Amino acid sequence: MKKLLLTTVFALFFSVLTFGQTGTGCWRMVSAGQNFSMGIKIDGTLWGWGQNGNLLGLNGNMANQNLPIQIGTANDWATVSAGNVHTLAVKTNGTLWSWGNGQFGQLGNGIFNSATWTVTQVGTANDWLTVSAGNRFSLAIKTNGTLWSWGLNNLGQLGINNLIDQNLPVQVGTASNWFKIDAGNQHSLAIDNAGFIYAWGNNTFGQFGNGTNTNSLFPITVSTSNNWAEISAGWDHSMALDSGGILFTFGNNTNGQLCDGTNTASNVMVPISFSNSGVVTQYIVISAGNSFSLAIKNDNTLWSGGFNSSGQLGLGNNTAVNILNQVGTSNTWFAISAGDVHSLAMETTTSLWSTGRGIEGQLGVGTWVSNNTLQSVGCPTTTLSNNTALLDKTTISVYPNPTNNIVNINYNLEDSSIVILRLTNIQGQIISETKADKSNGLQTDSIDLSNESSGMYFLTITSGNNSHTTKIIKQ
Repeated sequence: MKKLLLTTVFALFFSVLTFGQTGTGCWRMVSAGQNFSMGIKIDGTLWGWGQNGNLLGLNGNMANQNLPIQIGTANDWATVSAGNVHTLAVKTNGTLWSWGNGQFGQLGNGIFNSATWTVTQVGTANDWLTVSAGNRFSLAIKTNGTLWSWGLNNLGQLGINNLIDQNLPVQVGTASNWFKIDAGNQHSLAIDNAGFIYAWGNNTFGQFGNGTNTNSLFPITVSTSNNWAEISAGWDHSMALDSGGILFTFGNNTNGQLCDGTNTASNVMVPISFSNSGVVTQYIVISAGNSFSLAIKNDNTLWSGGFNSSGQLGLGNNTAVNILNQVGTSNTWFAISAGDVHSLAMETTTSLWSTGRGIEGQLGVGTWVSNNTLQSVGCPTTTLSNNTALLDKTTISVYPNPTNNIVNINYNLEDSSIVILRLTNIQGQIISETKADKSNGLQTDSIDLSNESSGMYFLTITSGNNSHTTKIIKQ
């Protein structure tokens, strides 16, 4: 349901990290669904593991998987979002794809009561930017800033001012300044370019944070502040970060998921960052799951709280807690994803870890059992189509890395070819792309990152049908 991504707030603090740590990382982003997980490797390939049936997009292979298994052979995936029973993904060319259960139209294929075990394109548009898969409904933003939704709409979670399910993407309002979205169980959250938070759908437990428990059929602002940087919609609670790294939680709190030291629901935003001594704790990444919360502080330590029936908090036990507790001692965390009863976390090495329910294989560690401590998810071998390699990967060098502004790229071509240099952020959004006709031999190019925020980026060099992706750090 939640995808691992680099947030705006995270970029403000990224420069404090040390990148000397070694590891076997290979992951660019991962998303935890209900009982399955989806991921994209640094090379742009798509992977899935956990409960299957039609959920993993394996083209007829219905068996559960306890290790990451590659989905198709394409290596141009930009972003992926796993919902409860369906998945959405966008390629680098801006096309939208879906698979899994489509009972309420959440696949966007124009059909109700459908299902597909094959990764299938949604329409023909190539201007999709980002997606979020919720509980049987879908949200998406296009490159022009417009917001779209489809699927289950029994409580107004589509935001289209009615309760009619939709099996094709429908535009939400007329605004074209949407920035971030997150689809929960029956409610949706979004941030616009001005920094305001909006909510719609189910508000029974106060998960809007606007001081009421009234549902809404369309997006409404929930705060007079416009300094919001990140939102996360859980099952029936929500999390938000302001631009200063202050964490707020709101909604249901039966299992302590608001992490405020109580089990009392709140329909107003509760600040978690302030201690009794007045010390302010800043956070950089958040993810709300099914009655539990994950967060990363600005010292890159990992914290969790709330429901813990399967060890999804990673604390070494299965006991619920109503305050945030540190998970382990590492200070190299930069991304998290809270699912239904399992969690995923990524380090700066792009290494991936999992904890919680594993009976369906969703932890990706080769077993069918649950774990209450973080388990390392290995790097699977990519299988790509057999095309003539025009790019000699052994000669590729990228320097300086980390960089403050200019990064230089040296590579060797085995034949003349059109070469594409594509720079993307951790969300899969294209920052820059250049295309040139190159002759065989040694080539030198450069990319200027001086106007980009500090953080992690991915450079993909494509020549013919062969490509190579490498991680770049902007200090």
